[in-house]
Amino acid sequence: MRCAFPSVAVLLAAGLVLSGCSWIVGKPGKVVCPASFIAPDTDKLAVFKPGGSTMSDVRYGVQISYLQSKCTRADKGIHVNTQVSFRLVSNDKSLRADAFEYFVSIVDGYQNILIKKTYSVPFEFDARVHTLNKQDLVYSNLPLLDAGTANNYAIVVGLQLTEAQLQFNRSAARAPAVSVPPAPSVAVPAQPKSSASRP
Repeated sequence: MRCAFPSVAVLLAAGLVLSGCSWIVGKPGKVVCPASFIAPDTDKLAVFKPGGSTMSDVRYGVQISYLQSKCTRADKGIHVNTQVSFRLVSNDKSLRADAFEYFVSIVDGYQNILIKKTYSVPFEFDARVHTLNKQDLVYSNLPLLDAGTANNYAIVVGLQLTEAQLQFNRSAARAPAVSVPPAPSVAVPAQPKSSASRP
């Protein structure tokens, strides 16, 4: 069965979790890992002071600074370990502790979000330091009959944003700048070949 849905970016923005498509069936092969991407416009988070909406009203900012996935074979499919690193900058000297959320999704070659989970990351600023680095490691399972077909999928990561925060990212004003190279845009993985076409 082939499923056709809107773009990955649209699905992520809507926060949908879709299912109903079959996993790939194929001959067992070597373990490969899905590519990892940051969803467009979700690499930064600006948290505003109450009633604020401009750059001068940003209380603190979060940016995804590093993303990498590693895979190992499992009894059914593969285990995917995704490491996500964050850089935080505070503009509010009174800020001590808070938390932010981010999501990790597995997307197939037809742009379906097969799995989406949201994670909370608590943090605490030192009274004398207003920058902070945080790391998180997420374990996912991709139940493939052929571990060698994992490159037909993608791991998509992003900060969980409100509509106002998403629009803020899309405008000229962004969250407080940190020295991190631009994150790659989502690239849709290659569509898998149907097992019915194999000899």
